[in-house]
Amino acid sequence: MSPREPVETVLLDAGGVLIMPAAEAVIAILRVGGVQADVGVIDRAHYAATAANDAFPPRNRLLYLNAFARACGVEDDRVERVVVELAIAIDGPKWTRELAGAAKSLRALSSLPVALGVVSNSVGVVAEQLRQAGICQVGPGTGTPVSLVIDSALVGVAKPDPGIFHLALRELDAEPGRTVYVGDTARIDVDGALAAGIRPLHLDPHRDCPDPPGRHEHLRSLGDLAAWVHAHGR
Repeated sequence: MSPREPVETVLLDAGGVLIMPAAEAVIAILRVGGVQADVGVIDRAHYAATAANDAFPPRNRLLYLNAFARACGVEDDRVERVVVELAIAIDGPKWTRELAGAAKSLRALSSLPVALGVVSNSVGVVAEQLRQAGICQVGPGTGTPVSLVIDSALVGVAKPDPGIFHLALRELDAEPGRTVYVGDTARIDVDGALAAGIRPLHLDPHRDCPDPPGRHEHLRSLGDLAAWVHAHGR
């Protein structure tokens, strides 16, 4: 996308960008594994584990869970047992907690002249998760109205396949060159958006991305997104 082309459409991932796993069960599992953790620890571990998956594609859930446990401070001799429990606690339907500031960031975006949508690799329930968390929904509700929520399990195509982005672009009658996608993974979100001709913004709060500098743009906080879009908008 040329820097001169204004952003007219903003698409966002859900997990790791708007919602995170419910914290209570994860914290309890880590406690049994010998680690005293809080929400800040487990959120930090998510991005570290995601970067580990990005460094060694293709995406591997076991690699993610092992990296997550270790990033939380679980000792090697306890990782295997903890991972078995985490696999249940971090299952797709359990991503029900708002990432701090997500709802506020979307409200700020909604004041700009851009179309908003969500494109997520999920298990068929992401629209309801976002609605229940008060983050966003299609139509009226307690969160920010968005134009669409696409869930890979319901449409039969998943990132990084560009087809899932093409569905969103068609539904919104949006041009890929004037669309930006915000996601938290390099191999799934960034690569998928690039394949669809969309400008990716990698939400990378801790600068964990394993890719060479300059390969794609990064966003340190979702709270910075509205200002970024304003600067690159119409």
